[in-house]
Amino acid sequence: MNHFLFSINAVAPLFAVLFLGYILKKTGFLSDGFVATGNKVVFYVALPASLFMSVYTVDVGELLDLRFAAFAVGVSLVGFIGIWAISAFFIKDKPALGAFAQGAFRGNFAFLGMPLLINLAGEVGEARAALIMAFVLPVYNVCTVLILAATSGNGKKVELKSILRTIATNPFIIAILLAFGIQLLNIEIPFAVARTIGYPANMATALALICLGAGMSFQGFDSKFKYALIASLVKVIVLPIIFVAAGYMMGFRGHDIAAILILGGIPSAIAGYAMVVQMGGDRYIAGTIVVISTFLSAFTLTAFIYMLRVFGFM
Repeated sequence: MNHFLFSINAVAPLFAVLFLGYILKKTGFLSDGFVATGNKVVFYVALPASLFMSVYTVDVGELLDLRFAAFAVGVSLVGFIGIWAISAFFIKDKPALGAFAQGAFRGNFAFLGMPLLINLAGEVGEARAALIMAFVLPVYNVCTVLILAATSGNGKKVELKSILRTIATNPFIIAILLAFGIQLLNIEIPFAVARTIGYPANMATALALICLGAGMSFQGFDSKFKYALIASLVKVIVLPIIFVAAGYMMGFRGHDIAAILILGGIPSAIAGYAMVVQMGGDRYIAGTIVVISTFLSAFTLTAFIYMLRVFGFM
């Protein structure tokens, strides 16, 4: 019973706030303008501040675990290539293929994975979240651009320079590198500065979840609904099983397994949907994957966390 309660307590509050955002938007309490501005605040201010404080306050040794970082990048790349290769045999419509592959691969780590990992593992979770954000998020961006450029319906080409610029100017990456540099130089931030950064950092989780919930919309049933459903099942069931099995065989245990589970099992990212729309992919499939995978992950993540704790893996 204790393991079950732990699993519920780790997952349920986050999805409850996410659902609150959805209800507030549906009832008209939140406007489209608020959601758009809120997402900008989260992306450019709140989450970078949270990441900065996470990196600044944890042990440097946790941040230099390059073995874990290499595993996270490697398993993400293998997952992306595998999903693209297998789905290409069954989905001949290119815009549908791109939306399917990116939706089944790219997780919403910044808005949902990071707070969930902190709930599960505390300061160690913060360190692992920072590693994933620093190393895996660029992989997400590059892979998403590649699959959408290869399958988009508008023929839009993306230059390598543009991809590198996007990664280099990502506020998450900048915040992590800045905090890491301060750590290595052993610079102590004045209390007033730390408190100032802490205020937006403290609102990051709640605002991110509310905006995430408010941004979800279900567009009804379409002939391509089966693609969205299959991609969602791959995202929240198949990938976390493969990731955790690979991590266990590589010797990862405890909080590392928790981080690997979250990396594989979090729902599809709204940012991926926005890129699909921008690059001419199938917006119905991409948007529906976000909704279905988010709904299912509330149950699958709870179940996975419970099972891993019962078997002593985390």
